[in-house]
Amino acid sequence: MPTADTFPTTFFLDVPDAALAAWRALDPDAHPQRLVLGEHYWIVLSFLRLRAAGLDVRLDNDVPATGPVLFYAGDKRALWRRCRQRGSRALLVAVRSDRHPVGFADIEVVQNAGSADGRRALHIPHWSQPGLRPRDPSRGQRPRTILYPGTPQNLHPGFGDAAWQEFLARHGLEFRCHVHDGNGAAPDYHDFRSVDLLLAIRPSGARLVRNKPAWKLFNAWLAGVPALLGPESGYRELREGPLDFIEVDGPEAAVAAIGRLLDEPELYRAMVDNGLGRGAAFADAATVARWRSLIDEVLVPRAHAIAVRPVPAWRRRARDLRTRLRRALRGKD
Repeated sequence: MPTADTFPTTFFLDVPDAALAAWRALDPDAHPQRLVLGEHYWIVLSFLRLRAAGLDVRLDNDVPATGPVLFYAGDKRALWRRCRQRGSRALLVAVRSDRHPVGFADIEVVQNAGSADGRRALHIPHWSQPGLRPRDPSRGQRPRTILYPGTPQNLHPGFGDAAWQEFLARHGLEFRCHVHDGNGAAPDYHDFRSVDLLLAIRPSGARLVRNKPAWKLFNAWLAGVPALLGPESGYRELREGPLDFIEVDGPEAAVAAIGRLLDEPELYRAMVDNGLGRGAAFADAATVARWRSLIDEVLVPRAHAIAVRPVPAWRRRARDLRTRLRRALRGKD
């Protein structure tokens, strides 16, 4: 049996062998459009970044007998089947992302600090955007292009109204959405070179806002682009001061904020400089360090303990049932 300091960490992905081989060979900074789904970022990208940093990690579609096994919450059924078939004594670590808690997991990785409890639910922030191309500073301090980094159905509907269009036309502003083109090509999510402002406001009452990460915010920081963001807990928990982002709840508030940035170029510059400083905490090196600490100080020691004294399947099933019942009682189904 491996000792506590020789356990490899496995990232589980429920795909065929050929797809697994392609993911293992991916250069995420050269081909960032390949990363689309939650499991691509949390499982594939985590494996690639940590492997590049020299950690002992694996990407596999099977479950080893022992050691930490990280899996995306959306793959929980496939993971559980493999465990039952193998009789694994592995430490099961669910990456929750914005999905429901996985009760049978021994540990969960959560993307917002507000979802962590410091014991079973542990916080690791989302990776930054691979292949990020920052804003061209030669564009100056007057906003001209506003980007919504998403699809139109996830944007507050008021941004389709005539008043918003008139505001844009009056000030010579361009408003873009990241969408697939007619040929099926993926958007250039990573390219901020010609972007001056990032705007992300969900429809009023949108579900799962509490569980969404602050990914758009720290990508904007790293790209040197001020952000106008909706009232979401993921953004608010990172806020340290008024220069971090401007919170807006709809088109009227966005118009007021953009008008202020047009009138106050020094505010625009201050937000850019502040964001570049704040973004360092979410650069890849910082996220690698968090993962290294989690693996070395928590996952491997607990995996060793479970290998010596396995958790019975019935206990994991009972824990999963309790988790589902609590969620049902809260009306979360």
